[in-house]
This record gives sequence, structure tokens and C-alpha cells, in this order.
Amino acid sequence: MRATATLLVTLATAIAAIGLAVAAPGGGHDQAQARVAAASGAAQIANSRAGQAVLSAGGMRPGGSATGTVKIGNAGSARGRFSVAGIGLQETPGAHGGLPSGRVLLVVLDVTDPDDHAEVYSGTPQGLAADLGTFAPGEERDYEVRITLPDGGTPGSGTTGDNRYQGAALSLGLEWRAVVAAEASTPTPAPKAPTAPRAPVTPTPTPTPTPTTPVSLPDALGLPAAKTCVKRGRLKLRLKGPDGTRVVRATVKVNGRVKARVKGARARKALKLRGLAGKRTRLKVKVKTSDRKKYSASRTYRRCRKH
Repeated sequence: MRATATLLVTLATAIAAIGLAVAAPGGGHDQAQARVAAASGAAQIANSRAGQAVLSAGGMRPGGSATGTVKIGNAGSARGRFSVAGIGLQETPGAHGGLPSGRVLLVVLDVTDPDDHAEVYSGTPQGLAADLGTFAPGEERDYEVRITLPDGGTPGSGTTGDNRYQGAALSLGLEWRAVVAAEASTPTPAPKAPTAPRAPVTPTPTPTPTPTTPVSLPDALGLPAAKTCVKRGRLKLRLKGPDGTRVVRATVKVNGRVKARVKGARARKALKLRGLAGKRTRLKVKVKTSDRKKYSASRTYRRCRKH
């Protein structure tokens, strides 16, 4: 029997001085400036922007945004569960009392796949806490950090609305974490003391274990059971990922033609296929899951008999 130990590795990345300053006079909005900088960290976590600015922007008005990218990787020799969290929030209120932490919007996106930008987090800076999934040894992923100052409309006066944030400032750290599973050494059992011989005992026959039926790939992806029939040209299915993973994108074909393309939350909702004609319907799905694996499965269904 093997035991498992866990090793927690962290890497801090600083988001420095999101400053809000006065724009041109005339009763309009105030400008905002945002910078995101990175810092070095533990060896198990690779950071492409260590010691460099992730993004730098000046003159950003309400409604504008600034973005930067960073590559995070697993430089260790074991699979690790990665996450990111906000730490060390510091802020200075504006001249008219506005706190930037309640106004600035922080978004983190996984942009490793150019065709599928997955939202990791969207909300206030102080609420940042997100699971990034499992990284294999040597695996790297690209993340986009976006800071937005929402537009609150034209202020009613020089001390209300977005003008409340004149001169405000905010700083926040990003802490990248990895929990790595490591095999612990198996202890050698101590030798047992000799025991006196016992009378022979008739052994009890060991029952033959009942073999379990392996789950087929179509069933694992959520295709309707093989005995399901197509009733009134309709068929319903809910796609899912194997081994507890989530479906992030899927393509559904009926008799060779694309019937639906879905992604994100829509890919995990029930799909109702209509207009399925003919005595037989061949259903084929291609699925991409949250662990970045791709699967393909198909199954043929008969039209329900009329009674």
C-alpha cells in the first residue's frame, strides 16, 4: 500500500498601483491608470513575466480597459493542482471618498487555446480566488489579466458618480499556488514474533467476484442509451465529460451533418434534437473537456415503433 503526501508551492505576482487621476477639465469623467507587475517565486511554478510588468496603461477613462498576459507552467516533476488568489489588497480612497476596490473590475482568462478563451475569474479584486485545474509536468498555460473601469455615466456634479474616484489608488498581489502529489516511502513492516502452530482449518472457498461492466465511451459522454428510440423525430441528450471533467465545447452531428455547436455553460445543458427523419439516426459527438482532452463517439438509434 502506498501513502500520499502533499507539497504546497506558492508564487506571488504583484498587481501594482491601479491609480485613478483627474482627466481634462470640463465636468467629464476622470482618467485611470493601471499597471500589473510580476515577481519571482518558487521553482515548481514557472512564470514568464517574473520581474517584469504584465501590463501598463495610462489615460484609461471610465469604460476603458487594459490587458496583459502571463504564462504559468509546471516546472516540477509531478502533476499539480494549480490555483490563483488575490492577496495583500491596499487602497487609497479618492478625493471624494470613492474606494476603487468596489469599482474596478478584474477579469482573468485562460487564452491558451486561441479558439476558446475560458473565463477563470470575473469580479472585484478582493474576491479573486479561482481553481486553474491540473497541470502535467512541463505543461504551460497562457493567462490574460484585464482591468476595467466601468462607465457610470456622466456625473451629476464634480463630487459624485465616477468623480468620487479622483486620485484613488489600489494595489493587489496575485498568488499562484500548486499542490503537488508526492509518493511517500512505504514503511518496512517489523518482523512478527513466531507463533505456536495451530490445528489445520478447512479453508473457506473464496467467492468468485462478479465482473463489472466497463462504461463505454458513448455512455461516458452522455449519449442516450443504445435502446433509446427516436420518437416523433426528437431525441434528447445531456453531454458530460469522463471521470468528472466538464464539457467546454462540443459539436453534434446527425447523419453526417452538423446539428449543433455549443460551448461553455450551454454545452452542459440538455440538448433537444428535432426533425430527425428516417428509420435510423446516426448521432456523433465531438467533445473537448476541462482537462483539455478531446473525445469522439457515435451511436445509431431506431425510430420508435407505432403501437
